[in-house]
Amino acid sequence: MTLPGAGVLVSLALFPVKSVAGLHPDDAVLEPSGLRGDRGHVLVTADGTVLTAKTAPLLRTLELTGSAEVPLLAVPGGRPGDLDAVAALLGTGPVRLRADAAGARQVAPVHVVTRAQREDPAAGDASRANLVVDLGGLSEPAEGAELVVGEPDAAPARLRLGTRPRHCAGWFAEVVAGGTLRRGAPVRLLPAHG
Repeated sequence: MTLPGAGVLVSLALFPVKSVAGLHPDDAVLEPSGLRGDRGHVLVTADGTVLTAKTAPLLRTLELTGSAEVPLLAVPGGRPGDLDAVAALLGTGPVRLRADAAGARQVAPVHVVTRAQREDPAAGDASRANLVVDLGGLSEPAEGAELVVGEPDAAPARLRLGTRPRHCAGWFAEVVAGGTLRRGAPVRLLPAHG
């Protein structure tokens, strides 16, 4: 039984290419800028326009293979890395993947959601969250609370919960202390200071 304020890291997700399907590794490295490899690439047209799900909704249908560092895109059932087929599907003309040194994040390094929020149909879409945590029934931590992920004696990672996303469940979070995150790791919730 999980005590209130304690829980487990249920899953991790990396989205190497903005607006495209993600990877679900068993572990990932958390750095000050977020999960290594997350949203590190964008798909751009020949004139350099960055494509997003808002401007090119079919991005969500693309398949992702490869790694977070070297992502390969494909049309459904297509050959990984065939950007000509991707361009034909999107109707954009030639496209290319571009590494984005600043990251393609819009608000904060990490998006965290609780399992309860993820399973609540009224909570909004949380499918693009990086971390899903089960807090043993505690689904509404306050802004400023900290998530401590990992064994206490192994320098756990720490994230400070910030604002809530406008169109989905969870919180945006800043990295207080990095480290390696592993699915199934213990999670503790520390109250907000102040």
